[in-house]
Amino acid sequence: MTEYSDYTYIADTLTDEFHNFYTQQKLSYNNLGWMNPGQPYMPAVFSQRAKANPFWFFDNYAKFITTHDDIIYFDVQKPFTLFNFTGGGNELELVKFLHTQNITPSLSFAFDYNITNSTGHYQSNKTKVNALSFNTAYTKHRYQSHFNFIMNKINHNENGGLADMAIFDTTSYPANVYSTNLDNAYNTISQIGAQYNHEYRFGTYNIDTIIVKSDTAINKIFESNFSLIHDVKIDRFYRIYEDVPSTFYANTYKSNTLTFDSVAYKTLDNKLLLNFNIDGKGKMQNFQVLAGVSNYLYNYHFPDTVKAKTYFSNYVTGMAKLNTNVSSLSGVLNYCFIGTDAFDMNMLLNYNQRLSKKMGFDAYFDYSLENPSRFLFNYNSNHFRWDMNPAKIYKNAAGINFGFDSIYLNMGISINLLKNYFVYNQFAMPEQISKANLIADAFISKQFNFGSFHWLLKFTYQYIGDAEKVPLPEFVGYTNFYFKKWIFHNALLLQLGADLKYHSGFYGYAYMPAIGAFYLQNNMETGNYPNAAVYAAIKVKRLRGFVKAGNLNSMFMTQQNYLLYAIPDNPFSVNFGISWEFYD
Repeated sequence: MTEYSDYTYIADTLTDEFHNFYTQQKLSYNNLGWMNPGQPYMPAVFSQRAKANPFWFFDNYAKFITTHDDIIYFDVQKPFTLFNFTGGGNELELVKFLHTQNITPSLSFAFDYNITNSTGHYQSNKTKVNALSFNTAYTKHRYQSHFNFIMNKINHNENGGLADMAIFDTTSYPANVYSTNLDNAYNTISQIGAQYNHEYRFGTYNIDTIIVKSDTAINKIFESNFSLIHDVKIDRFYRIYEDVPSTFYANTYKSNTLTFDSVAYKTLDNKLLLNFNIDGKGKMQNFQVLAGVSNYLYNYHFPDTVKAKTYFSNYVTGMAKLNTNVSSLSGVLNYCFIGTDAFDMNMLLNYNQRLSKKMGFDAYFDYSLENPSRFLFNYNSNHFRWDMNPAKIYKNAAGINFGFDSIYLNMGISINLLKNYFVYNQFAMPEQISKANLIADAFISKQFNFGSFHWLLKFTYQYIGDAEKVPLPEFVGYTNFYFKKWIFHNALLLQLGADLKYHSGFYGYAYMPAIGAFYLQNNMETGNYPNAAVYAAIKVKRLRGFVKAGNLNSMFMTQQNYLLYAIPDNPFSVNFGISWEFYD
């Protein structure tokens, strides 16, 4: 919020991707893990992983929750309402309700509520997610303020994967018949938080007299190049894991009758920034520099810790941005000069260049050297215990993407270098890997258009220096072939299509419910199984709708369609959805 002066909501009225209704597909076409919305997952391509959450346990639930960075502040002349609903197989209900309006020309508010309910296709796979946000914005020439409140809560059953994969592979019973490893395990993750950002601008009013024929108007223009910004965020997180101990876990340290592990995390992030903002003329459109200090306080409570521990760090922070009529360059820097996380540093650079009206590229460089989550220092629960003194984690990432709009072609390369990173070994225990690991991917995406027929192809090749520590597929692909045409005198847009996703075979992760982590296994290869679907979508004015039959090939192919160890892809199902926008 402190890095940008405005936010723009782009109304999604397209039908091309509307049938990709799974929440996970907002992050990536190809995901690994339970495909039941609200269950943990990860993208099949390393560079597509979401930014780490302040609370480690939320990392595998990206896009199911709302963060402060996701908040959009509106300035609308008329009330705006958006309603989305998706239903169908496995008693799925995905609901989104968004409403915003201006109370006065200077004061606006927005309410956004996302609900997920699903029983899942497999036993003990039920999920319920509530993600709510409320925000207000008050904007005047000298003073402006933005406030948001967020609430996230995820409840789901943990089934530990299929209990007998041999039976699953050789039979064709309904998915909910197959037994799973756990049937009395439950996971709850929650967040309540608020953010307040306000800015005071220093400057003067210039008075313009506008004369049109016999009419005279006085126009006051406020000019400011300097402002003071204060931003504060307060959040409370917690996780509770419950189960009835069984042979699924190798160790039971505390209770043989009931597991009740809890982790609490509270944060206070306070920033004070000086802002220099210059609007240019001609080629240079805008130049902005933000610089200041940040205080970060966090309080962590582990299972059975008698007293919660509080940590405090102080950062110097800054941002610079330069926009021209054909390019933009921005950079963000944070450095901890004193406190618990002393000498932590992260830096991000972004560059965008338009080479012509229909061709351009964007590039990024991301460097970080930071302490891992406090969760990885020590942990004491019913099934897992560890005590470590880890080194700072080194991450270095860079990439460049090219876009050729005239021929509907995109291509790019991403490179990631990791050192002192964490993996969970075959016993689901965390290990820090000191040896550097190079992970790179190259993708190409091309859309072919033949009148009313369209064909989208996206292919990614992924190289991993040490795939035993970071197992991910080498090849990842997605394709969508569809017919799209306006009919009934251009009153209705009809789209009929078929899509398919695929990734090559690899020794995929297993999942450990007690700690919410994906861990290494070498017992079985997963992947190398296509997932094909057919769909129809329509658009009438502000209303969109779709119906989709997913994983068609599972009805006649073997059921060895595992996304991870003991975790199969969702079977054949039929889903439908609508999206409706109201502008007044």
